[in-house]
Amino acid sequence: MTSIWSRLARPGPLALVVLLAAAGGVVAWGGFNTAMHATNSLAFCTSCHAMRDNVYQEYKTTAHYTNRTGVRAICSDCHVPRDWGAMLVRKVTATKELVHWAIGSIDTREKFEAKRHELARHEWDRMRANGSRECRNCHAFEAMDFHKQTAKAATAMQDAMKADKTCIDCHKGIAHKMPDVTAGHRKALAALQADAGRLVAAPGTTLYAIGSVPLRTGDSEESAGELAASTAVTVRATEADRLTLELTGWQREGSPELLYQRFGKRILAATLTEAARTRLETLESATDDDTDDHWTRVRLVVGAAPGRFVTSRESLWTLAARIEDDNCTLCHVLKPPRSAKADAWIGHVNAMKRLTALDSEEVALLRAYLQNHAKDVAPAR
Repeated sequence: MTSIWSRLARPGPLALVVLLAAAGGVVAWGGFNTAMHATNSLAFCTSCHAMRDNVYQEYKTTAHYTNRTGVRAICSDCHVPRDWGAMLVRKVTATKELVHWAIGSIDTREKFEAKRHELARHEWDRMRANGSRECRNCHAFEAMDFHKQTAKAATAMQDAMKADKTCIDCHKGIAHKMPDVTAGHRKALAALQADAGRLVAAPGTTLYAIGSVPLRTGDSEESAGELAASTAVTVRATEADRLTLELTGWQREGSPELLYQRFGKRILAATLTEAARTRLETLESATDDDTDDHWTRVRLVVGAAPGRFVTSRESLWTLAARIEDDNCTLCHVLKPPRSAKADAWIGHVNAMKRLTALDSEEVALLRAYLQNHAKDVAPAR
């Protein structure tokens, strides 16, 4: 026994190394874990002026900061997972923020506002992907007393629960100011319109309307109606301030004032005045087997001012897809155009447009994009 205790009292080199390593590991682990939690503090999150001067000031005006119950949710409660493994992954991915801090990506209010929507989208997408996990640490459907909610809130919450929605699908901008989701696509639209203003189209060129375009009959200034977004026309002749265009489309029996882009589909091409309708040339007729509606394909020569056309529909579809992605994802996951038929998209867009900040021109382009890519529409050649 004396010999054993003597050996333990005088550990060999290997045992000493193991003991020191274990002690170092405990210290390192404790320090690392302490640092992990220290970076979750409100003081740390607001230690740089980019956060302190921008989102922190907005957060202080919300119920997550001050409320009747005295419960405060700080930055990490919403943006950092509680589970250690998921927290570590989040911390590692967040190190890129240090790079952007170092290079000054958002070191001014102007830079921050320019990137606000992009930054918000990253976080919305992350929260949607994890089922709004951090929100559910405090808010859970199964813990809600729907009888204590307003009738409107209770209905919305129960419908969301049945549809397996997550918190971020409906609750954006509750702790921070909502970004201007229209800024990006309106800037892109302005660039597209600038390109259209410089376009010189030769006879025989096919053009596509960026948005609504006033039409004139023949060589006169009498109104022929209005061309709709994405409608194709062929240039017959050009003058300094006037294009002579050939327009073809389909009329549905009973609606002679409306011209549609495709047979059997109510994808608007133009609205026509009575003066324009007297000038129509009939090309062919057909009956839609699905609806028994009678359709007539017609041609019309009209005049229009230049500056509202592009030579490719793809540029319009790229813009429209961005409009959809920026606006429609505010309330739900993105629904692909092929999730509905062309005519059904009319009702869907009309029902949802009131929930957005889109103007009539943007709505028209979005509708044309969705209809032209609907599940019952073959891609245009």
